Amino acid sequence: MCHQALSLNLGFPIFNMIVFRAVCFFVLFLGCAISKGFAQEINADRAYKAFSELTTDIPPDRIYEVFNQFCLHYFGAKSDKIYQDTFGEQLVVEEENHWMYISEKSSSLAWETNLPAKTYVEYGNTPNFGMKTAETDRFYFNHLHYLKDLKPNTEYYYRLMAEDEFGNSIASATRKFKTRSFNKVIYIPGNLGNPPYILDQPNATYLLTDDIESDKSAIVIAAEDITLDLGGNTIIHGKGFIKEVDYNETNKSGTGIRWRSEQKQSGLKIFNGQLKQGSSENNQHLLAGESMLKPDAERREMYQPGINRGFGNIEIQSKSDVVIAGVTAEYHLPQSWGMRFDDAFGKYDIHHNVFIDKGTQMFDRHGAGGARSLGFSGYDMDASEERGNELKVHHNLIKRTRQNALNRAKYIYNNEIYVDSWVVNSFAIQPFDEKGEVHDNKIFLTGYYSCGILWASNDLSVRDNFIHMESVKTMIEKPNRGRRLIETWGEQDVLAGMRITNYGKGGQVRENLRYENNVIFGRSRDGGEMRGTEFFSDYSNKNLIFKNNFVKTISMDTIPAKVSTINTQGAYNDRSLHLPIVYENTTSISNTCNIRFGDDYGQGSNHRFINCKFINPGEHPDYHTFIFDGENAVFNHQLLDCDFGPGTRSDDVYWENTTSLSNYGIKWTLLLETPAEAKITIRDQFGKLHFEGHANSNGLNEIPLSQMVIRPVEWAENKDEVPVVKKSHHQKELFSPYTVEVIYKGAKKTEMVTIVKKQTLKIGF
Repeated sequence: MCHQALSLNLGFPIFNMIVFRAVCFFVLFLGCAISKGFAQEINADRAYKAFSELTTDIPPDRIYEVFNQFCLHYFGAKSDKIYQDTFGEQLVVEEENHWMYISEKSSSLAWETNLPAKTYVEYGNTPNFGMKTAETDRFYFNHLHYLKDLKPNTEYYYRLMAEDEFGNSIASATRKFKTRSFNKVIYIPGNLGNPPYILDQPNATYLLTDDIESDKSAIVIAAEDITLDLGGNTIIHGKGFIKEVDYNETNKSGTGIRWRSEQKQSGLKIFNGQLKQGSSENNQHLLAGESMLKPDAERREMYQPGINRGFGNIEIQSKSDVVIAGVTAEYHLPQSWGMRFDDAFGKYDIHHNVFIDKGTQMFDRHGAGGARSLGFSGYDMDASEERGNELKVHHNLIKRTRQNALNRAKYIYNNEIYVDSWVVNSFAIQPFDEKGEVHDNKIFLTGYYSCGILWASNDLSVRDNFIHMESVKTMIEKPNRGRRLIETWGEQDVLAGMRITNYGKGGQVRENLRYENNVIFGRSRDGGEMRGTEFFSDYSNKNLIFKNNFVKTISMDTIPAKVSTINTQGAYNDRSLHLPIVYENTTSISNTCNIRFGDDYGQGSNHRFINCKFINPGEHPDYHTFIFDGENAVFNHQLLDCDFGPGTRSDDVYWENTTSLSNYGIKWTLLLETPAEAKITIRDQFGKLHFEGHANSNGLNEIPLSQMVIRPVEWAENKDEVPVVKKSHHQKELFSPYTVEVIYKGAKKTEMVTIVKKQTLKIGF
């Protein structure tokens, strides 16, 4: 159209023609850009709609296809600048995280990029390469590729090619490797007959030479110190109908690789290949029947353990010294795990694997049931005393899990996890009970009821993790009506970044848990509930620290929703006995609520915020800096030296659902400089003593003093507890100004100080 218009205006002066042409090209470019942007928006809306409307009868490949489209539009560096702020502006291949396994005619190659990227590998026996792997299906941080069709004892060149979401492409450094030529190896199938293949030669290497399929279990480990090289091939297992399923018996199960017995044994390495669960018909009568419409308790009565176990990709029992790397595990049946380790002990190193869950169904989500990518069911502590206790799970990519991802390893780090929750309490990471370390993981949460990182009993370190939450509406109506696996309670769409919970009347031990330098980001829509953190306070929860973290939760619409960066939950007992939970040097950004003091799930007292920063990035009609919820009163919350940034206020509080005893206090540090060992006394405006003691040896003293306590207007001293009716109103108990008295060598000085911020006061003699 622009060219035609120009041809009709040849009489224009040259300058005007140039200007007119420029305008036409600009309009054409702008129109294309707007059209493209509109198309992207429509595609995102369609992806969201298709994902939210999934039901339990959707075929596995369709489930994964729809989930992929949702991830492409809602996760990733285009969603928020928080990715660049956390991981860097420019796409980089992280060479130090390169891992490789070299076989005879194949190789497994794993890398990381600092930002999500689609990748493939170029390779060949010359520097010009000539071959390449398939490109990844979406943008990831962790990458695993299989190099196939190689020749033994031959040198090859290779490099990783990566492209981020903005079209920026980079290549890794070119490297080379030489394929192996085994001196001693046992080939599968070779002369081993038909599956299940029994590997019974100790201290042997077995090499799979082709893809195999098995109606039942495919490979059985029957000796110690075995290396199983899958040769870049694929095992499809559990294809056929098994009349009487029993996961304890090889001929009655459909496991991919199994090493199961109560006898304690050690030594197994599995590398370089893929396992895929077949389409066994054993539990189809439960899949499509009425059981999934029944309440959880009734459904568990129909659940038959023998039918729903024994189809996992890898199952190992009572073993130690296990290494699994470069393996892709794909599964879809109910109660399935990609890799299951029962009664483990000693050392496990599970790394650089890929897990793909294409299922939806579960009959029992509790305990060791459910569906998990990888987990340890039980751990033999007695057997580990001599062999050491070292369970490592790292650098794995979980492309999708319908429930739990990584469970009870002691060291969990550098994993990338996508949770698409189909039941209550779908967890990305459930740490080891004692002295666990969880760090540098990237976690993506969506679906029905998903949580990022959980708690331990004692001595847990959770640091440098990145969590991105995207809510989706799966509920049709409430209560107990939804498209996914609804129970008789908890029927709500909710996502939580980090969580510490005590059950019942509390009293479970949670001690010395530290959460540091983590980033939590979430976007809620369609009324989805979202909690950046939900930490329970209790009399048994000691030394719980949340420090140097960044939490951002955004409501994408104006539909009423419980969305907050921090939710101060607690056990259902005497809340006056709750020990403090400390949040220090943490940034909280939300357009709906920075701190929600309790909700229906739990109400905790005595949560303390020190040097935290609060920001409201927008004008949401329901925004409040603080909201009190959960029906019961919570109190003794304290905020010390906090920065109330744009759009926030220390007295912006809404008493949504609580009683008159609820309160929180604002405190500031007085930096008091006096002579060393001077006696100090500080009283508030009513003469009440707030501090009494002696100065430090250097004369510098940091003394926290209350500016005010904020309460509902219904509160009155020594009056009965009543529901809060005037939800938008409050009253303040002010303590300032303070009288500071300093006595040094018999001399006394007195100063008045007004406490409305952190400040310094110098009293000299």
